[in-house]
Amino acid sequence: MSEELRFSVPGDEPGLKELWKSVYNDDTRMDGFFEAVYTPGMAALCLRDGEIVSAAYVLRVGDLVADGRWTPCRAVYALGTRPDCRRQGLAGRVLGLATQALGSAGVIVPGSGDLIPFCRKYGFEPAFSAAVQDCTDVGIPLNGSVTRVTVRGYAALREELLHQTPHIDFDLKLLSCQEEILRRENGGFYYVVAEGQRCCAAASLREGRAYIPELIVPSGSRYNAAALVARALRSGSFTYRTPARPGEELAPCALLAGQLPRSPAAPWYGLCLD
Repeated sequence: MSEELRFSVPGDEPGLKELWKSVYNDDTRMDGFFEAVYTPGMAALCLRDGEIVSAAYVLRVGDLVADGRWTPCRAVYALGTRPDCRRQGLAGRVLGLATQALGSAGVIVPGSGDLIPFCRKYGFEPAFSAAVQDCTDVGIPLNGSVTRVTVRGYAALREELLHQTPHIDFDLKLLSCQEEILRRENGGFYYVVAEGQRCCAAASLREGRAYIPELIVPSGSRYNAAALVARALRSGSFTYRTPARPGEELAPCALLAGQLPRSPAAPWYGLCLD
């Protein structure tokens, strides 16, 4: 059995897509990613007998905005190994190749669950958290509006609303890919006014449920804003992820190689091309 570690070259795309399907079974994200973001050389690969069995993608995500500083950041995205090749150390080698090429500063791995103890072995620590809520629309009257916005419009509004929170200011190319993924699931980027409060949301519809991976509400009721978005998508149930407020239970959503500046607000990663 021959084994090779390298970065992707033109012609690797069919093998990368086949691996993606075997790991994630998700054509929506895959198609949007390969159409809008992927370029040869972006993926760290492990091949066995010429077949791609493990891979991760290195993305320029944008800048980490914290403590008055802007730090360029890259992310290791969609790390995955073919099911029949797991528990053999391949993902660790791929992650090592990706991070070695980038250096240690400003490297992020979006994810949670089993990915956290795995990435800790390679120098990453949970650094970004979210508050997550599953809700049902109880039908109360709501005062507000939901308006679809462009990628640039969403980026500008997002930065305005997050100016006091450590966060990732996403690259427009990555936001465009996220918008395409949301659009394929009957969603998009939205400007929301809820009870007079200006907010923004990224949302889509999955199996009849509104999924809101990013909801930014500076103050007031987040339920009201999320319910307005769900109603705009014609859904009676919804899940939203949002920057945490003091005292709330946190769910890790991304890891970082390095340390963030100290801040009273929990750092926000936000969109993960999900």
